[in-house]
Amino acid sequence: MSAEHDALRLALGGYVLGTLPPAEAERVRVHLAECADCRAEHARLAGLPALLATVTEAEASGQTVPTADEELADRLVARAAESAQGSPLERPAVPAAPAAPAVPEVSAGGVLERLLQRAAARHRRRVRLQLAGAAASLTFVAAAVGGTWLAAVGSVSSQANPPGPTAPTASRTFSGSDSATGVSASVKVWPSSWGSVLQVSARGAPAGITCRLQAVGPGGVRTDGATWRAGQYPRGTTVPGAVAMSPGAIDHFEILAGDGRKLVTVQA
Repeated sequence: MSAEHDALRLALGGYVLGTLPPAEAERVRVHLAECADCRAEHARLAGLPALLATVTEAEASGQTVPTADEELADRLVARAAESAQGSPLERPAVPAAPAAPAVPEVSAGGVLERLLQRAAARHRRRVRLQLAGAAASLTFVAAAVGGTWLAAVGSVSSQANPPGPTAPTASRTFSGSDSATGVSASVKVWPSSWGSVLQVSARGAPAGITCRLQAVGPGGVRTDGATWRAGQYPRGTTVPGAVAMSPGAIDHFEILAGDGRKLVTVQA
């Protein structure tokens, strides 16, 4: 593979977190349309914004350190191990999906670590704190196989998950629909010290397709906020997400199909 390809591959982490300059983000977007390997890598990383929402504000600022029994990485690894052994997880029933190939374990010098190191080196302390939260979740993402696809693309929950460390905080809900696609959606947004916490509900997309929510900001800058597989879920089911973009900077949201087709626009 060329040096240019490797550079674009390493930029995927910043692309997912929305921290790339617009020109570089556009190059990555064009490359993803042409490279199946990088699209697969992007799919594995797409859940990181949602996982960032599990890091408390106090933990991110260094004011507190999680206790041993609440350590994020330990919790995620434990859940991944349960899934690998076939133990049931407490989560809503999800539609059957084709088994996904196992995601290889990431070594200390693996592409994900290099990716995060590069992004961390380029941005200021606030973004580095976000990446630290994402790094704590990488073991779980790397361990996800087959039936644990929800971990890699953002857990689907039947309960609201507002940002605990700052609750109660003011939230706003935005809704939209598209008569051509038949898809409707609402996005609930909470402010956070590092961006925005999201809660997404959507219906009307063909069952089984992968859906991706993007927040669109000034100058058309796009940030992936959540990814999930469409299907028949219990009433009230929501998808948690997060973006490194303040609520006031978000112009609108778009939900895209896996092939890039726009399903619905939600104005903010």
